[in-house]
Amino acid sequence: MTSNTHRYELAVEIGEEAVRQGRWQQALTCFQTALVGLPREARIYNGLGDTHMALADRGRALACYKEAARLAGNNADYTEKVASLQERLGLLPDAAATYRLTGDLLWRAGRHEEAQSSWQQSARLRPDQPIIYERLALGDRRRGDLAGAAHHYLTLADTLRRDGRCLLALHVCCAALSLRPDSPLVWAATENAWRCVAVRDSAAPRVEPGDLLSAAAEFAQWQLTARLRQSTLRRDVPPALGDLALRQAMLHEGHGRAGPAIATYEQSIAAGTQPPALFFALGLLYRLVGRRADARAALTLAARHPFYRAAVALLE
Repeated sequence: MTSNTHRYELAVEIGEEAVRQGRWQQALTCFQTALVGLPREARIYNGLGDTHMALADRGRALACYKEAARLAGNNADYTEKVASLQERLGLLPDAAATYRLTGDLLWRAGRHEEAQSSWQQSARLRPDQPIIYERLALGDRRRGDLAGAAHHYLTLADTLRRDGRCLLALHVCCAALSLRPDSPLVWAATENAWRCVAVRDSAAPRVEPGDLLSAAAEFAQWQLTARLRQSTLRRDVPPALGDLALRQAMLHEGHGRAGPAIATYEQSIAAGTQPPALFFALGLLYRLVGRRADARAALTLAARHPFYRAAVALLE
């Protein structure tokens, strides 16, 4: 370590002590001196941010906190200061986004309760951002608050449904159903999303059981496609054999080749890919080709999830 470097680091330490004692002019001088020799040190910008805040220069304080967060690789302690000051300055959309980022950083660091608090701050400022409710549900599930998690899922689903994103809304409702399968509120939201899928391309005011069944079949394909999309995005992990077979099965089904589709769906299941949507899609194919016993077996497995249980009941 050179003597000059030691001098600058000593200036940082003296500046931080001056901040603790409220000697703001001394802190400002020390940090400005340290910045000459250590221009990429996040602690200096954090100290300058604290100093400018105390000197009532919020604009400079915000710029310093942002630079501290950038240099530190989005350190949550620094981004939290950015969010708080953005809120005080009335920059509410920016503050909401930064609180959300802070929560994400805290969650990855294992500071789950603090993460939940930051996400709540984000939702308070921007209750119209759907993505935040998924995060809040994640925190509630970790704490064992299933009612709270379901509530956040339903808030998210309602927003998605009103935006016309019916399939995604139904997917979120299914997550809530997995947590609270006996809740009338969860079922009411699920039925609304299900009907949204059934009628979104139709002018007919009434939804028939056949429409709901077709919507359930479409939803099963959507869920399977989403599963494959997620596995494709994981570039560090080769696709599982079950997902490769699932992709082939869906291609065969899309081209009307029921026999090859059934065979490759069965291969996917044998390889360990067993979501309820797969059993529902396979059960419908079995029915199509007249394999009634196999259809009953597959649909019974699909009915392990409450949503598909309701869909299977429409076949009876």
